[in-house]
Formats: sequence, C-alpha cells, structure tokens
Amino acid sequence: MTTSNRELIHALRQGQLIGIADETGWSVGADPQNDDALEQLLALKEATKNPYMLTVLAKNTDQVAMYVLKMPDIAYDLVEFAEIPLTVVFERGKNVAGGLDQGEIAIRKSTDETVQFLLGGFTKGLITLPFESFTLPDAAQKVISHSVGTVSRNFRKPRIMKLGQGGEVEFLRK
Repeated sequence: MTTSNRELIHALRQGQLIGIADETGWSVGADPQNDDALEQLLALKEATKNPYMLTVLAKNTDQVAMYVLKMPDIAYDLVEFAEIPLTVVFERGKNVAGGLDQGEIAIRKSTDETVQFLLGGFTKGLITLPFESFTLPDAAQKVISHSVGTVSRNFRKPRIMKLGQGGEVEFLRK
C-alpha cells in the first residue's frame, strides 16, 4: 500500500516518526519543531546505539537557511550544487525543538524526487536519524508509522563537512 503525501504530512504534524529511504539509505524522520517527536528520535538513537548525528533533511537552500543561525555565503553554493550526497555541519542551529539548536546542526539536501516532493509539501525540513543502510533495524521499524521512498541500489554515505561562520571548511568524512 502506498502512503500519500497528505498522510505522511499529517503523521509528521501529529508527532509521529516516519521511515525515509533516499540516496543515502534509510533514516527515521520527524517534525524538527515537535518536542515529543524529537524525544522519540533521541530514544531510538540511544536504543540502537546509532553513532550518527541527527541531521535536518532539506529540500533547498531556503529550507537550509531556516535552521542555521548564521549561514556563510559559500554554504548556498555548496548545498545547491552538490552532485553527491553532502551533509554540512554548521556551528549554530535554530528552529529545532529540544534545545538542539543551541549547538552544531547537521543539514543535508536530499536529491531523491519522492523525498523532495514530501519536503515541498511539508514546507520545512525534517529532523532525521540516519542509518545509512539498506534496511531499518527492528527497533526503528517498530516506532515508525509510515515510510516513504526507495533505497537506491547504488546508495552512498554522504560526505560530511564542517563549515565555520567565516567559511572555513573541514571534512569529517570524504
């Protein structure tokens, strides 16, 4: 059974978690401004001993700017023109529940058409717990209400770079 965008958006607005498959494998996503959903995501991270940083998934640079306190000019080009999956870690976030906006924030622009369509309809980014795998662990499957997308056969882990407010670049994963 296919889940409509309307159902996915309704579930997200109700604080439910959803499974998201895209060019980097599976992740579990939620509304970044919902405290209850964020608590569920953090509990899942702990239960699965997931080593990855929570990441905001965005449709475009406008959505990226919604979550970064001060976005260096170079960030617009890095995000907009990335041809391979790229997660950018910014020094300070904003507009994220649970105090996550007090420190560093990781953001990745999804290039998957289905996920792009969802993000456009939701009109804001999603906070995600990436698993970067072909399947979701059992603990994750138990907490999601819906899922969207398909993992590409050629999925690849994103490059991860840290971007300073002055435009300084440091690669954390190449």
